[in-house]
Amino acid sequence: ERTIQRSFFISADMAHAVHPNYSEKHQVNHDVGINKGIVAKVNHNQRYASDLVSTSILKIIAEKYKVPLQEFVVKNDSACGSTIGPIVSSKTGIKTVDVGAPMWGMHSIRETGGVIDGVYYRDLFTGFYKEFEHINHDLLNQWVNYTE
Repeated sequence: ERTIQRSFFISADMAHAVHPNYSEKHQVNHDVGINKGIVAKVNHNQRYASDLVSTSILKIIAEKYKVPLQEFVVKNDSACGSTIGPIVSSKTGIKTVDVGAPMWGMHSIRETGGVIDGVYYRDLFTGFYKEFEHINHDLLNQWVNYTE
C-alpha cells in the first residue's frame, strides 16, 4: 500500500499536433503545436489516465524546470486512441499521467516532430526524477492533515 501511494507512472509517447491541412479535426483552444512543449493528454472517457492530481504534479515539475506544457483534449466528434496509462492505472492504483511529444501525421509514413520537444522531454524527466519524491511527500502530508 505504501509503495503504491509513493509511486507515479508516466505513460509517455507522442501526441497529435494540429496539422495545418487538417486543423478542423482539432478542438478549438487546444491547438497543440510542434516545438511548443510537451503535451498533457486528457480524455473524459478515460482513454487517457491523466487526472487532476497527476496533471498537477506534472505542471509543478514543468514550471520549475521551465518546460512548456500544452493540453490535448480530443474533439467531441472525433475518435480517440488510447495508451497503456489507463490499463496500468486501473490495474495497480498508481497515480498516472499521459504525456506526449507533439507530432503531425501520427501512424502515417511521414510522421513529423520537433527537435526542441525532445529537449523538453529530457528536461521534464530530469525534473521528475529530482523532484517527485519531495512533491509526493508534501501532497501525502497535506492529505493526512486534511483528513484528520
